[in-house]
Formats: sequence, structure tokens, C-alpha cells
Amino acid sequence: METLFADLMNLCASNNSFYYVDSNHEGITFRVFSYRLASYSDFLLPGALECRGHTFRLDPSTATPTLVSIPMEKFFNAGENPMTLNLDWSKVVRVDDKRDGSLISTVSLKDGEFILKSKTSFISQQAKRAFELMGTAEYKPLWETCRRMTELGYTVNMEYTAPTNQIVLRYEGAELRILNVRSLADGSYMPLKELDIPKEFLVDTSMEEKVSQSWVDEARTKTGVEGWVLWFADGLKVKLKTDWYSNLHLQKERVSHARRLFELVLMEQSDDLKTLFPNDPQSIARIEEMEVKAKEIYNRLHKLLDEFYQTNKDLPRKDYAVLGQRLLKADGVFPLAMNLYSGKAMGLREHLVKNFNSLGIDMEDVPIA
Repeated sequence: METLFADLMNLCASNNSFYYVDSNHEGITFRVFSYRLASYSDFLLPGALECRGHTFRLDPSTATPTLVSIPMEKFFNAGENPMTLNLDWSKVVRVDDKRDGSLISTVSLKDGEFILKSKTSFISQQAKRAFELMGTAEYKPLWETCRRMTELGYTVNMEYTAPTNQIVLRYEGAELRILNVRSLADGSYMPLKELDIPKEFLVDTSMEEKVSQSWVDEARTKTGVEGWVLWFADGLKVKLKTDWYSNLHLQKERVSHARRLFELVLMEQSDDLKTLFPNDPQSIARIEEMEVKAKEIYNRLHKLLDEFYQTNKDLPRKDYAVLGQRLLKADGVFPLAMNLYSGKAMGLREHLVKNFNSLGIDMEDVPIA
């Protein structure tokens, strides 16, 4: 982890798929690294797998920023790319339930104090609601565990699920479950069995599951669940999702419709989609073609808007608007710059889907095979 900050800064400077956001909390500046739309080859670059909400405290008194939150590294679906092909299932040493919610991670402050963040935000609704939930009497054991682990130099990564945070599966009540506990010093994972906490605060997991190809094939046929995270003896982690979930989440026929496929890629769901077509190279090629097109459009405009806002956010509103009209009108994203100025979400994904026909994407609809 010693060179991680430098690796991530180089990554963001050289590849538009990766970026960082600076946030201020009580006078402290934090830098959160993340990715926009990235391909398999992008994730082969130095540091790329560790660009997933990883957070550093920027301290003017020290030359090297301090890593204060380390989510899990980026990992992929079984069969999605060369990293997850031809797997030896006998090497699986742990099987976790794949919960269908939002990742919440602790951020170390000092002396065991911590705050919570979602992937890139300290003030998202998910982060706020998770913090409120952890402050209740029922969740005192989880709060104490997070405090203790923070004091020992670990990040606690959790999943927040709630009826108001529905992705596909519906959960009856709001819950926070620990997914893993990761060392800030070296990125290693603490075994969950070492945590002194009631099991209702832990992800459902099995250390004794005997995984084989037949187990995987049967698991894919289950309904009512998203899937599992499989941990291998060498540290590899792989997502295994049910066909039921993938079909519900994506709708297989959307591949044939250019606009729907474009939307799906923008919403970062194309990796799930590809696993539905293991024996259909034409569909895989069509998805990957759209990934390239959508990635170029989205990353360019996201960078344009972000840099314009960061450079000019302190201008008076009228001056900001006049400059935005002049510099951004040709790309059609001036209203999105005003969203940022007003403290709203950028809305780039929704804007691009709405204006798909004007983007000049050369990909016609095709009949479903």
C-alpha cells in the first residue's frame, strides 16, 4: 500500500476511466478515488483494482497522504473476463451471500473515531441513513466493533439494505451487515470469526461449502437471491450471480436494442449481461462495442463538466452561467454544469440516455436471435 496514492494519481492523470473527488469534513480534506466506465484492460493498469472508493486524508503537515478507508478491491463475475475463466472451484475457501444493496465503509479519523461513506460520498442518502441506523441502541454492538477495528487500523466494509434502497431484491427493514474487515496497512482481510459480534451483524457466510462445477451450475438456477461472493485460497474473489437475478436485473432482450444497451452500459450493468451469453460471441461483441462507444462519450463529458465546475465554482452565478454557455453549449451539457453549481447531482447518465438519438452512435437495432 506504500505506493498506492502515487499509483492512483498516475492512473487518474493518464486514463479518463478513473478519477478522484476531494471532500471536506470538519476542516479535513479527503481524496476519494473511483472509476467511471472502465474495461477489463483498464483494470490491468497499476493500482486500478484498488480504485474503488479508496480514501486518503490530505494533511498539509505531512508529505504523504494517509490511507483512511480501504474498500474491497474490484472483482468480477465468474466467466466475465480472463481473470475469472477456467476457475478451480475446489480452491474456494469461503462463500458469502451477495446482498443487493449499497457498500458502506468506515473512514478513520483519530483515536478510534470514524465516519461512514458510500462509494465516493460522505453525504449520500445511503451514508447518512447507515450512520443514523448505527447510532441506534440496537446497533450499538456494530458501532463498538467499527470503533475497535478503526482503532486497530482496519476499515469495516458493510452492506446497507433497506426498502428505500431497493436495487432488485426487496428487504423488509433497514440493515447493515459487515462484509469484511480490511487492514489499512497491507490490504489483508481479517477473518470474520475473529470479530466478537452477534452474527446478525455479519453477512451470511460459510467456510465449509464444498464448491464444484455441479454446485455452481445448480447455484445459478436458484431464485429469490442475487448470488454469492466466492473467496479462493489465493485471495481471488469472484461474484457468482443467479440467472434469475441477472435476467430480472437486465432483461436479456435489451442487447438487441441500441438505446437500451447504451443505457445498460451507462448504468454499469453490462458485466452482468455478458454472463448470460457464454456461447454467443456475436452478442458479447455487440455489448463490448457499445461499452467502447459509451465509455468514450461518458468519460469525456464527465471530465469536461467536472473540470469546468472545479475551476469555476467560486464565480458568481451569473458569471458562471455566461462562461458555461460559451464553453459547454456545443456539447449540450450546460444545464448539467448548472446542476453542479446548485448542489444537485450532475445527471449525466440520464441526460445521455434522453438524448441518445443526437449522440451519433452508429449501431442499429437488430432482431432477437
